[in-house]
Amino acid sequence: CRPRRVEMANLLNLSERQIK
Repeated sequence: CRPRRVEMANLLNLSERQIK
């Protein structure tokens, strides 16, 4: 299982890419 911080980081990265 992936750590929560890694999962959150991935979500933040995806959201940032979508915003940009």
